[in-house]
Amino acid sequence: MSDEKKLSLVTFQVFQDEFEFLGVENKLSPAGNSDFGFFWDNFFKLGGYDNIDPYAADPKDTNVWYKNEAGEQIYFQGKMVKNVKKIAEGYSLVKFPASDYLILTHEWLPTFAEAQKYGIGFGRKHIKTVELPYGFAKYSDYEFHITEIEKDNANTPNGSRIEHWLPIKKLR
Repeated sequence: MSDEKKLSLVTFQVFQDEFEFLGVENKLSPAGNSDFGFFWDNFFKLGGYDNIDPYAADPKDTNVWYKNEAGEQIYFQGKMVKNVKKIAEGYSLVKFPASDYLILTHEWLPTFAEAQKYGIGFGRKHIKTVELPYGFAKYSDYEFHITEIEKDNANTPNGSRIEHWLPIKKLR
């Protein structure tokens, strides 16, 4: 594949039940200049997925972008979990409500390395312009605290891709 690889947008809708998420929370800078390299170095310094995997309800590496109760934007690295018995130092366990999501992604790529090279941020750049399913709308900032879920759908029998989950609500 060349650096000019043109990916096609793939969208589909799912319903995600209420879930618990275990990982490391990072406060994002309001100015938009957060150091994601630092976030990832710190995540692995604290133990990375080793502190999460024993409780993983979904094996996919996931990041949840949300607003906490103080109104701060959080980048939360970890996985969906269940039956957590011990939270390692530096980690947090948060319960998120059920919701419908529109998944924005790209076609399956042969390797996860290719998905990382071409697909990181691909779905996110379409969030503002994507056509929503009939009868659904985006949440406003104050209605729902998750702004996006990012999942690494890696090394499946179909290949690999990066998914961006946009929470949506059914219109009345």
